[in-house]
Amino acid sequence: MGSVGAPSLCKSSWADKTAIVIWKVFQIVLWLAAGAYGVVGVLTITGALGGSREADSLSRAYIVFGSLFLMIGVMAAVATLFANKWRGWLILAAVILCLGLPLGLFVAFWIDMEKGEVHRRQGEEEVRSGRWDFGDQPALFAVAHAIVKNDQEAIRAAAKALPDLQAPGRDGTTLLYFAVTQSWQRPELVESVKTLLSLGADPNYTNGHRDSFALANAVHGSARLLQSMLDAGGNPNARDEFGRPIILMNWYLGYYPNDQRARLDLLLDRGADINSTMPEIESEFAGYTLLLYRTEMGPRYSDAYADALHLLERRADPNCVAGDGMNFSKMLIQHREQFTRGRGAPAEFAPLWKWAQAHGILR
Repeated sequence: MGSVGAPSLCKSSWADKTAIVIWKVFQIVLWLAAGAYGVVGVLTITGALGGSREADSLSRAYIVFGSLFLMIGVMAAVATLFANKWRGWLILAAVILCLGLPLGLFVAFWIDMEKGEVHRRQGEEEVRSGRWDFGDQPALFAVAHAIVKNDQEAIRAAAKALPDLQAPGRDGTTLLYFAVTQSWQRPELVESVKTLLSLGADPNYTNGHRDSFALANAVHGSARLLQSMLDAGGNPNARDEFGRPIILMNWYLGYYPNDQRARLDLLLDRGADINSTMPEIESEFAGYTLLLYRTEMGPRYSDAYADALHLLERRADPNCVAGDGMNFSKMLIQHREQFTRGRGAPAEFAPLWKWAQAHGILR
């Protein structure tokens, strides 16, 4: 009977040894993984994995996430150490380490997003400070820096070092264009625009680069800004970099919507062509007059109908025909049919329709 039981005992002993080896290997792997978490945690805290000097937000993130990695590594190591008393601790250590994987993915994603945001903020700051456009030209940058500070005396002093106020910075950017576009969000910088104009900056000057069309961009700012440019001799019939009359750009961008009518009247009062048309190269509204352009916008922006009526009262020609055969009468009738079939007409449409009826335009 003893000889029969020997092979079974041998097999059992071999299985036990194999299990012990597997558990030992598993334990070693857990030790290595816990150590890796610890190393990553320490390196992350010290900023060695990305440079915590990039921004305060990243510095704080490295400390928080690094501490979490370090805690996971320590907890996994402690659990692995206790595995000599109970192998269930190895399972717990493995669970702890596995929980760190989604954290790692989240950290990598968050830091990548934050780096992009930091880079964006740094880029915006470079643009706002004038360093992006003029940083490689000290004389121009000195004027730009004074513009950002809205220091009129500093602008005058720095401008003395410039033989030409129209001198271009990066991508052809002019100082006047820089001041005009900066005033979109900082209306007080209109004073800097006025100072540049008083020193001889030409409101009509362009060098062919889009970042030199100061007057065209003044129609996106406050009425006070546009008036300053026109007072200095700005051409109300100027065109933007795409060849579009600037009066047609009065409603583009979202700055100072309450000044739209004031800007329109400023341009018209200074001699802008009330029948200005979009260039034929435009994919939309090619050949449309100012009146047609605003009327076309009516279904989406009801105040455009009020603008159209205002233009007619200021003697816009309702008989002009666009390249596609569209005219004011046809457009108005089409819009009325749309409102009849669908939602009702906005309140601003009725006065325009009545004006057209009273003047015999509808046919």
